[in-house]
Amino acid sequence: MDLTSMTDEELSALRQHLAVEQDRRRKVAQLPDDLAAMACDAVAAGCSPDDLLDRLTDALEPAPEQETAP
Repeated sequence: MDLTSMTDEELSALRQHLAVEQDRRRKVAQLPDDLAAMACDAVAAGCSPDDLLDRLTDALEPAPEQETAP
């Protein structure tokens, strides 16, 4: 990729895409730990671990529009 041949608008768009991708990667790295900490807090506050697992399982199931036909 030759950055010197890109317009200012192209460079700006690239910078934005890079920032979005860096944020996505940061979230992928951090969110599992955040979720685990939230689960510990919820159990400590009195939530049932089984209820938490049920909610998480439901959240991880694809929505009908996301399912693919065989």
